[in-house]
Amino acid sequence: MSIVAASEARRGEWFLFAPVIFLSAFLLFQVQPIIGRFILPWFGGGSSIWITTLLFFQVALLAGYGYAHLVTWRLPQRTQAVVHVGLLLAAALVLPIIPDEALRQEHEGAPALCILVLLALTVGAPYVLLSTTGPLLQRWFTLAHPSRSPYRLYAVSNAGSLLALLTYPVLVEPALGLRAQAWAWSLGYLLFAAGTALVAWCTLRGAHVTVHTPPPDATVEVPRPPLATMAAWVALPAGASALLLAATNQLTQDVSGVPLLWVIMLAIYLATFILCFSSDTAYDAPVFGVTLVGASLYAAYLLFNPLQALLWQVFSLGGVLFLLCMSLHGETARLRPAPRYLTLFYLLVAAGGALGGLFVGLLAPLIFDGTWEYHVAVWSAPAFVVLVRWRWLVASKVRTSGALLGLVVLGAVLLLQVRDRDGVVVFHDRNFYGVKYVTERPSEASGLLLRTVSHGQIVHGAQRMAAEHRRDALAYYGPASGVGVALADAPRGDGRSRGVGAVGLGAGVVAAYAEAGDSWMFYEIDPLMTEVAETAFTYLADARARGASVTVRHGDARRLLERQWEEEGAAGFDVLVVDAFSGDSIPQHLLTREAFEGYWQHLQPRGVLAVHVTNRYLDLAPVVRGAAEERGLSAVLVVDDGLEPDTYSSAWVLMTADEAFLEAIASSITPWAADARAPRVWTDDRADLYGVLEFR
Repeated sequence: MSIVAASEARRGEWFLFAPVIFLSAFLLFQVQPIIGRFILPWFGGGSSIWITTLLFFQVALLAGYGYAHLVTWRLPQRTQAVVHVGLLLAAALVLPIIPDEALRQEHEGAPALCILVLLALTVGAPYVLLSTTGPLLQRWFTLAHPSRSPYRLYAVSNAGSLLALLTYPVLVEPALGLRAQAWAWSLGYLLFAAGTALVAWCTLRGAHVTVHTPPPDATVEVPRPPLATMAAWVALPAGASALLLAATNQLTQDVSGVPLLWVIMLAIYLATFILCFSSDTAYDAPVFGVTLVGASLYAAYLLFNPLQALLWQVFSLGGVLFLLCMSLHGETARLRPAPRYLTLFYLLVAAGGALGGLFVGLLAPLIFDGTWEYHVAVWSAPAFVVLVRWRWLVASKVRTSGALLGLVVLGAVLLLQVRDRDGVVVFHDRNFYGVKYVTERPSEASGLLLRTVSHGQIVHGAQRMAAEHRRDALAYYGPASGVGVALADAPRGDGRSRGVGAVGLGAGVVAAYAEAGDSWMFYEIDPLMTEVAETAFTYLADARARGASVTVRHGDARRLLERQWEEEGAAGFDVLVVDAFSGDSIPQHLLTREAFEGYWQHLQPRGVLAVHVTNRYLDLAPVVRGAAEERGLSAVLVVDDGLEPDTYSSAWVLMTADEAFLEAIASSITPWAADARAPRVWTDDRADLYGVLEFR
């Protein structure tokens, strides 16, 4: 065979390998936001759901890389191809990747294990086999073309991953409903399986006609990398993975589950991989050594001075993530081995990613009572780089002293931030749903001793501790707020007692409006928040002492209301308050058409639905208006400027069919702004989150 013909054959094989590797990577990262959107409403809608989902995919990636390493070292190439194609076809039996309703959590408590099991049964097999494609096909390519670098294919893989993340929020999600996305992904998987089979067939079939030189690692002994180098392959990616998850948690703990925010952080993380592995000049150690120091200090500064505007949070946290990951991934790329140890390298890199994910997703909530994993990740990034560069550092006393002093100073600053808390901490604890802080200090507005509970940066309730002021409705729930107006003027079903439901508990402030004979039912997903309301605040206990019936049911409100309807019938609420916040936003699944249908099943015909839409990041009022218009109901806005001491500005939308009630509260209604967004309807299958984002 001529040299020209051989060259054409090799070029043809490159164009065969690259598309399959690209498609596998595209599917790997496109499935993550799809499946995350499916299960987010099943487990309460908090940011911890996404963190647990990312943890699963990192562990599954490790399993895939372990499989690739095992088969390439233990099986002949022909057997590898047969086994791999057979498993790809077997995994197709679980398609489409639509989670089974039977896997929804039905018990109280942290759902991390339930989420991991659900993901394993729904998408585990296809995902693991997709993740094998990069290292497995690169190894096949190396065996066929020993003189060509396989790391270009690694860059192709990362480009596919990045494109998947960038296209999901701007193209896929707006154009397709969730079920359609799952079917489209499943068809893409079948196309990928067919492409892999074609690569295997062509590679094996062409082996006898293509001119090859013997693989260099078949005739020359390639020394095994030292243990210190292999330890660095684990430690550096572990630091980057922990930083990704911790930074994502920092960004999304106060915002509802918005895939755009998830994928921005994941895309930044992947971009550093692409830059570091596609070019030997992208990572300049001295330059990024300087930015490593600056980014670490800026991260510490942000912890002391959290930003309010979402856009600046994205820029700042994303910028820190980029600069720190460039150093971590740059050092990883610098230490990459000869192709003979390619699958081992990928296996250990994936192990590092899984360890970082396990630390943030499972270990940190168990060992920390605050979200200190971000502090640990920020400190670990320069620490790992110092360890890897230790031989270079010790050549100069100035460099060594500077690096060690810098780590000590950074650690001290981060430790100070951990201890930084305004007021006396009465209680704080952490569970799957986040960290709750109860603090107490004299109020600047009223001078009275004030106790507040916060989740992230958001206050979820407040109470004055003086006995004569304990019933004062404060925070977002004052007499001039929408919920205060609704509870004061809403009609009573039987003319005497009143039935009130509340989706979300917080400190239980709305129970300040409970009177003797009233029946109040709270729906709260977080057992820790119930513990706070029952032990650190007295609103619930005081309401019971006044003669009201106050009950708290635990679980996701939609599931609880559905089950109550099936087992007990309509609750007959006169007022139903929707105030279940994850950070600073009501979870998306509580604002869909299906959710509102459930609310109206439990309301009296003349009942009032009060939805809390106060938010720094999302304009939720158009969604509530859309739900009201779809049912032919009136929706009015009540804005409280928070001028009374210890109350906060708030916005509530009240929905009702009772015109007499609307006339009674006419003086409290705030006209809709002329430039207000048009009403829109969300469904469980499709919700336009980007249309209501507030980046200001």
